Amino acid sequence: MTYVGEQTLWGQMGHLFVVIAFITALFSVVANLMRVRVGESPAADGWKLTARSLYYAHAFAVIGIFVTLLLMLINHRFEYQYVWQHSKRDMSMNYILASLWEGQEGSTLLWLLWHSLIGILLTRRAKTWEAPVVGVLSLAQVFLSMMLLGLYVSDLHIGSSPFDLVRMREENIGLPWTQLPDYLEKVSMLKDGRGLNPLLQNYWMTIHPPTLFLGFALVTVPFAFAIGGLWTKRYHDWQRPALPWAYTGIAVLGTGVLMGGAWAYESLSFGGFWAWDPVENASLVPWMVLVGAAHVMLIYRIKGQSLFTTFFLTISAFLLIVYSTFLTKSGILSDTSVHAFTEDGLNQELTLFMGFFLWLSTVLLSFNRVVQLVYTFTAIIVLFLFLSGYHGGSMLLLLVASVLSLAIGYFRFFPKEEKEEELWSREFWMFIGALFLLVAAFQIIFWTSAPVVNKFLAVDIINAPVKWLADATGSDALKAAAAGKITPGEDVIFFYNKWQIGFAFVIAFLMAVTQFFRYRKTDLREFIRQVSLPFFGALAAALILSVIIYYNNGWSDLPNKKRSIYLLCSLLLFGVFFSIFANGKYWLKVLKGKISKAGASIAHLGFGLLLLGAIISTSKKDTISRNTSNVNLQQIVSEGDNENNIYLRKGDTLPMGKYFVTYTHRERRIKDGTPYVYFNVDFIDPRKNKEAKVFTLQPFIQINPFMGNAAEPDTRHYLHKDIYTFIKFVPVSSLADSAEASAVDGNMYAKPVNNTLARGDTIAFDNCLAVLDSIRKIDSTHAFFNAAETGLAAYFTLIDGRLIRRTLAAYYFVNMSTGMTRQTDGINEELGVKLTFWKVRPESGKIDVYSTSKLSSKADFIVMEASIFPGINILWLGCLVMIFGTVIAIRERVRKQQVTPG
Repeated sequence: MTYVGEQTLWGQMGHLFVVIAFITALFSVVANLMRVRVGESPAADGWKLTARSLYYAHAFAVIGIFVTLLLMLINHRFEYQYVWQHSKRDMSMNYILASLWEGQEGSTLLWLLWHSLIGILLTRRAKTWEAPVVGVLSLAQVFLSMMLLGLYVSDLHIGSSPFDLVRMREENIGLPWTQLPDYLEKVSMLKDGRGLNPLLQNYWMTIHPPTLFLGFALVTVPFAFAIGGLWTKRYHDWQRPALPWAYTGIAVLGTGVLMGGAWAYESLSFGGFWAWDPVENASLVPWMVLVGAAHVMLIYRIKGQSLFTTFFLTISAFLLIVYSTFLTKSGILSDTSVHAFTEDGLNQELTLFMGFFLWLSTVLLSFNRVVQLVYTFTAIIVLFLFLSGYHGGSMLLLLVASVLSLAIGYFRFFPKEEKEEELWSREFWMFIGALFLLVAAFQIIFWTSAPVVNKFLAVDIINAPVKWLADATGSDALKAAAAGKITPGEDVIFFYNKWQIGFAFVIAFLMAVTQFFRYRKTDLREFIRQVSLPFFGALAAALILSVIIYYNNGWSDLPNKKRSIYLLCSLLLFGVFFSIFANGKYWLKVLKGKISKAGASIAHLGFGLLLLGAIISTSKKDTISRNTSNVNLQQIVSEGDNENNIYLRKGDTLPMGKYFVTYTHRERRIKDGTPYVYFNVDFIDPRKNKEAKVFTLQPFIQINPFMGNAAEPDTRHYLHKDIYTFIKFVPVSSLADSAEASAVDGNMYAKPVNNTLARGDTIAFDNCLAVLDSIRKIDSTHAFFNAAETGLAAYFTLIDGRLIRRTLAAYYFVNMSTGMTRQTDGINEELGVKLTFWKVRPESGKIDVYSTSKLSSKADFIVMEASIFPGINILWLGCLVMIFGTVIAIRERVRKQQVTPG
């Protein structure tokens, strides 16, 4: 059948590029393997030409995939699933770019593209390391390009292609419309695409993912050098060329993580810049480990110590990148994170990706042929078990085998340093700092991986002893583990903060003191003299600031959780001030203010400022919105907070914190074909002007009928604070065109709320009060009487704003034979209220009644949350300073490498 308007050439060309990319990456691995094997023999030049040609062909194919998909998006080829699912006709170019990497396949392609471009650079810059490093990079490209194949081999599905036609998707095959030759004209849904997720229609989506995935790709380079060092037995040489790449990865990946925080703060209604969301955590943890790896690399480059730790951390950073991708893309976090993909189509491919590189790293680090063979045999068994469907058990077996092999390899066969670090040496405390970063990262990733851990706990060999221990000890934690329900708890932010603040204090303290130590051995008297002034200055600053912002008159009224966090924050304030003062002194006094030499000190100073801003802004975040109305917000807001939100009717002026606020009007605007509704809220500061507004904020809601509406905040920025607002709820009529408003919600009711009432009790509606007058038994004279039932009638008096009274009755019936109950609602159409009498409480003489009202009967109103973030700009300043310092450090490392190449 010939399909009218369908252009299959795009898909065929895209598929061809994917196949070429996969094959050339595979043969590039083989060619570089041969380059390493032949060494400096006459055949080396031939293999070098072959390997480079294959890699260039691979990079060309990857660019071809990228350009083809981009052109499909630009030309609105909605016959293709990816284009239809992620784009629309009226999207601007920046959103078309964003839609390219919004989906699973597109983000994988972005990662693949960055690897390809970095590989081209490495062929020109890696020199003697080119073959092993590009070979390892090509190996990663094999798995990434495999994820785009979209092939079916018997029942095995390999990868997910962005070039699949909509009609060829498994869920659409056989549907009647797929048999229409002109389906593109007749099927209305294919005349335009679904578009971007409303939360992603923001300029951050254009710049954040490319930065983050470039960071992911850069982490691969130090890993490739480490694997190359193990592969070629150049155990002591790889750190020098890898170190600038590690610092570049730190800068770029750190920038990507910080961009994510800025995006959440500026554009997502999460109430802050960091919420310990699992996907946020998954990108933070590899960065922390890479920071530790770079510092230990530096130790080894200078003093030749901590070789195994250098390998371990560098390899772990890459494996955690792959693992974070698994968490994000496999769908396992879809119930715990708002960022995660919900599909699980790449679950097996990502697990094989992780498993293969875990096997490769462990084999090379085992350093013994017998251990390597036994471990490899175990890995083959794991592969067969995995392909047979035993995913949890097989991966658990691989993890256990990996840990045992690494332990045996390290303790029995790995080359050890002859001399340990001195206690009072810079390298020792840098090593300790790296270990603390690793422990902090482990704490985050373990609890982030709770869904994965719960799957392991369900494996019989683990579950049985855990159940036995739980029964024997009565431990609630073990009972939760046995049930596969371990979790950080409901208050996730408090859970992570109470751990990570302590780790952050140690890191900040070490950033302050370590640079004053000398390599090998330090004169303690000189050290104490150098750090005394920053130490006591930090102690004084922390005490003064803690008293001012934490230990004021309201201390005794604080809940225990808040007190414990404030105590930890006070400790961290000392560590942060110590780090800032000490790094400032080191830069000015020891380095004589030379910026070119002070990259580390400036980066440390910036990190200290970042922590300072984070401590102050989050611990002293002040939610100033309060519900001062008589409206029960739980009646209208899903998971409503009846205290920390403000109910504002149009034209009303209410106090909020130190301000008076007025909801004046709403505006409907169309941007790039997407409707937005802005809600104008005037802020009046009575201390300055009791009548005129000081400023206006416009929190808004983006309308998206396909994926749900998205609320986005608006913020008033000051030098010392931000006032942050976002919409929690508005009536449906406020989001529709005025001509459509009555049709949209004319018959829609708000979420019902239960009321337990005695005679004389009152229910408050937005436009009236309902008073329970009496409860009477229904007899045979009643219109609703049924001989098989017994019934009660609850009579209410409705009193509106003009004190006009109306009577309303709601009925409750019980079948005497079956015990089944039914209700007849009491509805007043004029006032738009509904009462449902659904339960009798004979022991107390009370009844339960659901109450709700029509959305159209409510006044034009909004429910808004408003908070003040003090000191937030210190955090953003710290981000910039930290990135600046890291760039300086990169530049200095590259300069040294060029002066003394190795």
